[in-house]
Amino acid sequence: IRMPGPQAPTGIATLDDVLQGGWRRGEVSEVIGGPSSGRTGVVCATLAAATARGEIVGVVDAFDRLDPVTMAASGVDLSRVLWVRGPALTLPGRPAMVASAVTQAVRAVDLIIRAGGFGVVVLDVAGAPAPAFQSLASATWLRLAHAIAGQPSAGLLVGDAPMGRSARGVSVRLTSARCWTGASPQSRRLAGLDIRAQIEQAQRPISAKPGWTLRAAG
Repeated sequence: IRMPGPQAPTGIATLDDVLQGGWRRGEVSEVIGGPSSGRTGVVCATLAAATARGEIVGVVDAFDRLDPVTMAASGVDLSRVLWVRGPALTLPGRPAMVASAVTQAVRAVDLIIRAGGFGVVVLDVAGAPAPAFQSLASATWLRLAHAIAGQPSAGLLVGDAPMGRSARGVSVRLTSARCWTGASPQSRRLAGLDIRAQIEQAQRPISAKPGWTLRAAG
């Protein structure tokens, strides 16, 4: 059996270069940012790269918002994805229901990590308001970090703001800016988004610029 390398490449050259090969296995990292910041694109690229290597991946979709058509179009081999879908909630939603969905999603990702055998394990709680995390035990993220330590799995938290600061790993913040074409107001058209990235926190030395262009999406 061929063992995976110490990193799980994201499939995005500029990000892999800064991360020195990709997400570190045995650690919990983060992709954070607002809507249209490129979070889903980074997740799909990571999953596509992992399944192309023949790995099994796990995705805990707290609010049932991932689109399998988009994932497949991004190159993700859906036959290698364990997709755990939470309730389809319209956020911010009812606080108690959202908090319960977050708690159940965290429990699911903990079980997947402890089961082992996954190249990448993603917890997507993007869009959840800050109060939804208040019912979680203070050691939640540290427990996930301990569970994944020493495993050939890369953990990835996806959300609006940092969550796992007590865990080892890297926090990558994404932002986007609109790109326009046209020389006059009448001809001005949206050409796409420039996705910018920066390392917000790293538990290991990483040499990176304060911010760089991750990709331009047309």
